[in-house]
Amino acid sequence: MYPTTSLAAPGIIEDFTGLGTDLKTLLTVVVLGVIYVASVGATWAATRSMLKAGVAAAGGAIVMGIIAAQMTISDKTAEELKKDHTVGQGRSGVVRVTDPPSPPRIVVSPTEAVRLQGRHA
Repeated sequence: MYPTTSLAAPGIIEDFTGLGTDLKTLLTVVVLGVIYVASVGATWAATRSMLKAGVAAAGGAIVMGIIAAQMTISDKTAEELKKDHTVGQGRSGVVRVTDPPSPPRIVVSPTEAVRLQGRHA
């Protein structure tokens, strides 16, 4: 018979994985939520301005929304990095080498210009 201790190991690993997921959710929801409410309250207490507290609430809501969408954003980013972007673009990566243009000639005097034209004609 096979020992039963080796069969218990995958269950323990799954339990710890689930515990880690639950802990991450707890930190995201509870701790960040408390920080959000505390920062809005501290802003209002320091300024006694509903406008400034409202701006702090809106900014905090944007930050909380970004944190909540983190998994979706990271999944889309990973998917985009794995995607092959060369499909349908023909011969991608082909570099055409051409002759460099001839350097410009500086004409110092009219007689030299006539002499140069005669040489290339």
